[in-house]
Amino acid sequence: MRMFKRFFCSFIVFVLLFALCSCESSEKVFSANGMSITLTDEFSKEKDYYGMLYYDSEEAQVYIAKEEFSVLEEKGERTDYTLKGYADYLLKSISVTAEIKTEEDITFFEYSKKPEDVSYSYFVAVFKTSDAFWYFQFACESDLMNEYRPLFKTWAKSIEFEDNKNLV
Repeated sequence: MRMFKRFFCSFIVFVLLFALCSCESSEKVFSANGMSITLTDEFSKEKDYYGMLYYDSEEAQVYIAKEEFSVLEEKGERTDYTLKGYADYLLKSISVTAEIKTEEDITFFEYSKKPEDVSYSYFVAVFKTSDAFWYFQFACESDLMNEYRPLFKTWAKSIEFEDNKNLV
C-alpha cells in the first residue's frame, strides 16, 4: 500500500509539473516605426529583412513593411488606393493571384509558395495610415496554416499605429 501511495504522489507531481511546463505563451507587444503589434513571447525581433521589420518564432514569422506615400510618389506610384486596391497592387508586384477579402475590419489575402523543398503559406494584411500603406505578412509552413490562420487574424487585429489614423 505504501508503494502505491508513493507511486500515486509521484504521478500527481509529474502531472502538475507537466501542466506547468506546457503553459501557453503570453502576449508580448512589439513596437517600431510608428506601429505596434501584439504577438506572443515566443517571437523575437530579428535583423531587418530587406528593409522590413522581421519577427520570428519557431513556427511562424511576421514581416512588416511601411511604404510611405512620399516614396511611392517619387517612384511614380499612386497613393490614393483603397485597401483592396493596394492589396491588388501588392499581388501584382509579387506575381501572385489570390482573392482579396475583408473580414472583421481586416483586408487581407492568402497565398502559398514553395521556395525550396518546403511549402509556405502567407497571410498578408494591409493597412493605410495618414502617411503610408503598411503590409504585415504572416508566414508558416503550409501544413500549419489551419492552426495559425486564427492567430494571424488575431495578431492583425492587434495592430495599432502611433498617429492613430488608421484609414480605411
